[in-house]
Amino acid sequence: MGAKNDRNLKDDIKLANGDLLNFLYASHGRLYDAMCQNLEKTGVKREQVSYGLFVLLGLYLVFGARAQFVCNLIGFVYPAYATVKTIRTEAKDDDTQWLIYWTVFAFFSLIDFFTGAFLKWFPVYYVVKAIFLIHLSLPQTQGALYLYNKIIDPAITLFDKCLNVRLSGESAEAMGKAKDA
Repeated sequence: MGAKNDRNLKDDIKLANGDLLNFLYASHGRLYDAMCQNLEKTGVKREQVSYGLFVLLGLYLVFGARAQFVCNLIGFVYPAYATVKTIRTEAKDDDTQWLIYWTVFAFFSLIDFFTGAFLKWFPVYYVVKAIFLIHLSLPQTQGALYLYNKIIDPAITLFDKCLNVRLSGESAEAMGKAKDA
């Protein structure tokens, strides 16, 4: 996995939308194809239905009783499924994307645990959180890789340096005490 290239968020959204359209217009079995044929007879496009469902999901995340649960499902179900599929492949280089995702997800979950009590009072909190989690998990946006490279990896590097300084200081102190004994 290379560093994020010169694409911007607008390009990432276009790429994700193109993949969504490819998915919507691909065949997914007889039942799906029959439903889509009936839908097309009404003049409604498949993407209009999916965008409408996204709007309904957004409204539920603002007003729904189980918005936190639904939001957590968004951040967990597809990434867990994709991780299992990736683990089953022979190549191991594709595992990196999901290791990075779960690292960023864990870091975000830790922050969310402490700030969530305050942020839950904002009506659009779960909508923003869901968009953030989708951005992290989509391979097209490489959101997890970006946050890993910009925030988590430098933080872990700094933590490692501090820990090594602390441990080397303690080991030198222990060696001094051992010589004195």
